[in-house]
Amino acid sequence: MTTHPPAAAQPVANAAQVDQLLRDFVPEARAIELQEPPASGRWTLYALLALIATAITWASVSQIDRLVTGTGRLVAPVANLTVRPLEGGVLRSLHVRVGQVVRKGEVLATLDQTFAGADARQLDSRRETLTLQSQRLQREVDGTHTPTPGARSTNGDIGQRALQSQLLAERQATFAARMRQFDEGIARLKATLETNRQDQAALARRVAALEELEKMQTDLENSQFVSRAQRLEIQDKRLEVQRDRTQAINREQEILREIAAVEAERTTFGKAWRQEAMEKLSTTVQERDEVTEQANKARLRSSLVTLVAQQDAVVLEIGKVAVGAVVRESEPLLTLVPIGQTLEAEVEIRPEDIAEIRAGDTARLKIDAYPFQKHGTATGRISSVSADAFSRPAPLGGTDYYYLARITLEDTRLDGLKEPPRLLPGMTMSGEVITGQRRVISYFLYPIIRTLDESFRER
Repeated sequence: MTTHPPAAAQPVANAAQVDQLLRDFVPEARAIELQEPPASGRWTLYALLALIATAITWASVSQIDRLVTGTGRLVAPVANLTVRPLEGGVLRSLHVRVGQVVRKGEVLATLDQTFAGADARQLDSRRETLTLQSQRLQREVDGTHTPTPGARSTNGDIGQRALQSQLLAERQATFAARMRQFDEGIARLKATLETNRQDQAALARRVAALEELEKMQTDLENSQFVSRAQRLEIQDKRLEVQRDRTQAINREQEILREIAAVEAERTTFGKAWRQEAMEKLSTTVQERDEVTEQANKARLRSSLVTLVAQQDAVVLEIGKVAVGAVVRESEPLLTLVPIGQTLEAEVEIRPEDIAEIRAGDTARLKIDAYPFQKHGTATGRISSVSADAFSRPAPLGGTDYYYLARITLEDTRLDGLKEPPRLLPGMTMSGEVITGQRRVISYFLYPIIRTLDESFRER
């Protein structure tokens, strides 16, 4: 048996040699499995995992503005002004054209004022007549004779004033004559009363003398110096004079009653005259006030035949009426758009977004006439939201519903403009209402949650 000396130890192969042997004698798929993964691959995986973790963390912590978008237009807070004539008439002149800027108080159109002017003049004349008549009746009530000065007017004022003055003089003369008649009657009765009283005094003296004579005759008759017939004759005279005296006394009472009756009749006549004048004055004053109101309305109608602008505006539309044509009552003649006012934005909000909208929310406005990429946006705040939804036919059938939100403009400065922007009612725009903030991750989670919630309810 042959013994061989032990073999010398073989050197150990390095990693490069092993890799070379694997490439030379092992299949490529097996060689890839046996090879150690490269370090760059591991670091790439670690970087991706870190990036995903960082993104999730940032999405969970970071918040962005929650926006509700809608389209709309700029509107004026005051509706368009429609100029209508108060009464029908012939259009005499038209002083404006479409697109013209008119100022407050500027004449727009003029109607024929013949009828309105005639009514106003007639009522003014009637009012002046009633005024003079009321002044005349007031002087009758006050008992004054001197005419009080009144306001000068036209259309026969001098003739009416002279007529009323003459009528006042005649009525006062009639009243004075009637009162003198009563005074004369009272004076005559008082004179009769004085004569009666004098007669009573004379008859009283005669009665006393006849009574004394009758007593003397009685004494002589008792002494039988005179006959009984003589005494009876004296007694008869005494009784006759005494009867005349009694009649005079009764006549005095009758005269006093007659005087009282005439005085009462005089007082009654004066009061009746005054009462009649006061009743006529009350009726005349009431009629004058009614005519005054009618005259004021007639003058207003006469002044309204000249149509003027109530505020600065732009003529938007002119009715289809030519100069010389008849304009009917309340027929639209002109449509004006007010200018110089702070505009508001009216934005349509979808029903699914209306719960997020509150008065006072901040809004950004992108005006189509000024691209926001170049000029930026205007800002404002929600002032009001409609209490109910509006509807309109959808383009593809069905019905679209929307709410209207009014936005008060706060800052309308735009970039890249040398002058302030010229904003006009009707400009279209889109609005973005900032209703709060929302975490970024919710944009990824909410669709998943909604899908899971709805899928679990399927049969």
